Amino acid sequence: MAKPSDNRRTAHGRPRDLAAEAQNHAEVRATFVKNALTRLPLIGALVITINLFVQVRGDIGLAVAVAQNLTFGGLLVVVLLNLAVYIMIGVTVAAMPLVFDPEYNFWTRVVGGAVLLLLAAVLANTASWLLLVGLFVVFVVIAVIVLRGRRRPPVLHSPESVREALLEPAPPVDTGLRSLWASGRAMLRVVSPAPLPVTPAEAEIVPPPEPMTFATVADAWNERNAAIRDPRSKSVTRLAFAGIIGFIALFGFNILTEPIRFAPLELVSINGSDPLPGFVLLQGSQGVFIPDHQGRAQFITASEVTWRALCDDPPTWWTMSILDVVSPQERSGVDCD
Repeated sequence: MAKPSDNRRTAHGRPRDLAAEAQNHAEVRATFVKNALTRLPLIGALVITINLFVQVRGDIGLAVAVAQNLTFGGLLVVVLLNLAVYIMIGVTVAAMPLVFDPEYNFWTRVVGGAVLLLLAAVLANTASWLLLVGLFVVFVVIAVIVLRGRRRPPVLHSPESVREALLEPAPPVDTGLRSLWASGRAMLRVVSPAPLPVTPAEAEIVPPPEPMTFATVADAWNERNAAIRDPRSKSVTRLAFAGIIGFIALFGFNILTEPIRFAPLELVSINGSDPLPGFVLLQGSQGVFIPDHQGRAQFITASEVTWRALCDDPPTWWTMSILDVVSPQERSGVDCD
């Protein structure tokens, strides 16, 4: 029979209201998700600004020149296209527990499973095979964790197990459980022939606790544990929170390793000069040319661009998707190396 050793520390542990803390954490997650979803335009502008600043290596003048020659809508579409795979990965990983965990609502699991299958199909045709292997490993790990957790249901305490635990001098950290612990020990002094010393933690409780029967203490103990546990239970908000945090982490990793380009890499000849690899940003008839390697950015007009061709970016073996392996595409650009 299990002993109710929930949330125990030493007798000198600082008491805390764990139920209130759990509820507060749940409200913080819900507020975070709500604010993130309602402020998507602002978040999009922040993502674009940070990425552009990293892309130009802190050159404010160049950043302004780029921003002047691209509309906000165009910038946002480019960012979303570059981050599409990372967004899908974040949503996929966040939705994986839905397949195994029955604590979620039935229709939530159905919709989540359908979304997971859809994203898996898209990633199978767009993401690298190495990434798919990593996602499969994550899927198996989540399955093991969730299924093992299902075999450990919350322990319900009986009067006998509560009585055994009340003999321990160390009180629970939670204030509600600590009060029940003190009331149960007061009852032990009534029914026990041997004297039970008053611990410092009991002496700090004002007014002194009234004795409670062990059955009453066990019922209240189980209710208090449920109040601590329920705000941490599975919910769509937790999934959304995990997905958003995962996306932020992936975006941070991506922006530090390979910032998003706001235009395709091209081989460009300006006024008949030797072709150079770079980026052409045009807003109407005027724009800016940014060399990919050495060289200075320069303002240009559309008529000055005498020749341009998309650069080919052949995938390496570890970045090839399953579709690339099964049905390789013909090269659509020129070699810019």
